[in-house]
Amino acid sequence: MNCIVIGAGNAGRPAARILKYAGFNVTIRDKKLLEEFTEDEKKILLKMEEEGVKLSLGSDIPEELENFDQVYISPTIPRDSPIRQTVIENHIKIIKDEYIGKIIDEEMDIDVIGITGSVGKTTTTLILSDIFKSAGYKVWTCSSQQADLLSEVIVDGIVRGYHKENEIAVLELPHGTLRLLSPLNLKVGVLTNIFPEHLTEFNWSMDEYVARKLLIVNMCDVLVANEKSKDFVKSVRDEVVWYCSGEDDWNDCNVFGEASNGKIKIKYNLSEIKGEFESDFKMILYYVENAIAAAAAAISYGLSEKDITQALSDFNGVPGRMEYLGKHCHRELYFDAAHLPEVLEISLKFFSGRPLVVLIDNPDGITVRDKKKIGKILGKYAKVIIASGYNESIKNLDMYAAWEVLIGAEDSEAIKIAVENLENAGELSIKYSKPGDIILHVGPGALSAYRKVKSDMLSGIEGGCAKYG
Repeated sequence: MNCIVIGAGNAGRPAARILKYAGFNVTIRDKKLLEEFTEDEKKILLKMEEEGVKLSLGSDIPEELENFDQVYISPTIPRDSPIRQTVIENHIKIIKDEYIGKIIDEEMDIDVIGITGSVGKTTTTLILSDIFKSAGYKVWTCSSQQADLLSEVIVDGIVRGYHKENEIAVLELPHGTLRLLSPLNLKVGVLTNIFPEHLTEFNWSMDEYVARKLLIVNMCDVLVANEKSKDFVKSVRDEVVWYCSGEDDWNDCNVFGEASNGKIKIKYNLSEIKGEFESDFKMILYYVENAIAAAAAAISYGLSEKDITQALSDFNGVPGRMEYLGKHCHRELYFDAAHLPEVLEISLKFFSGRPLVVLIDNPDGITVRDKKKIGKILGKYAKVIIASGYNESIKNLDMYAAWEVLIGAEDSEAIKIAVENLENAGELSIKYSKPGDIILHVGPGALSAYRKVKSDMLSGIEGGCAKYG
């Protein structure tokens, strides 16, 4: 069966690779030349070529289209594009995302746990994986710690046979991956929350974004969901294991948790089991809610309190999520990825009352965000705001984005500085701070370019210490 994949972007690459794995003769076509892709993308494309996928790059319209029996068209290609018209005119069968997901579902002969939501997916995935490991399972974990594009990580794992080497899979499912894998059957699905996010990819429609996240509702045998998402979920599913944290009402939840003084307490009341337990837990802030989500999923699956408490007590956090980087020039340094207003407020409030210098990279990442609203929140807590215009996700300088953040904080008495990159921000954070201050990085760069952003910031701070410390 000859198949052509149109578009070698984030949807086309994993689709082409899994189709080749399934036995198709696959050609992938893109108007970009190989050298126009990023280094990581080039490596993947060349790996696919080694596996037998034919690369046809540098042209919009494939010649000899009649030689192909089926075609997969990447969702980013406009519906009125010439290539779609050519496919229709040649009566070529179009492969839909559901078919790709079905291939993956048929391959997965182990139990699968899937985690989606606007924020908290990665942390919940990693805590839950640790719980299963504590219970003695061989676990295949897929999270954004491995790569931004989770569908590519999952397909790579299948090609490598990870689903055959392990006993359970714990998969982080962002919105793009969720669309591709919607036919996948999940033993347990977890919905961490739904906030306004990535709306530029959904025609600025919150309804469309919510609908994408709610794909998980019909994918799973058991749904575990944050009580705060009840308004979204209750109209489409009756049986849900609700979880909530210390600020919520226990009566609204099946699993309730709260943390204080280095301990986390969890009590649960499901249809057939109930109980409560306590564990050491050294983490703070949104880690608590994510730990409760992971515990709720583990309880729903049937794991023991002992396995859960052991994993929670051993958990040491996730790089880029409220990561403590020690003292530099007698200032305490934290590195966090918070950028959605709801989560950013939680992170900043934790330092309320202490002198706080905030470094923020371009909040847009791969989607446009309300930078003035973000700036207004920063202005409530920070004595200094240093905003970088460099978008670490798409590698583009946009100084207007930095100025928008600072305009949002115009009513604040904070010192406001716009810079071109995180290295400059790090240096100036020392100039405009004093010993005993907190220096906090926030922004999506801690997710999309963790090593680079952290390295650039630390380099700037070292330079600032030499100049001003």
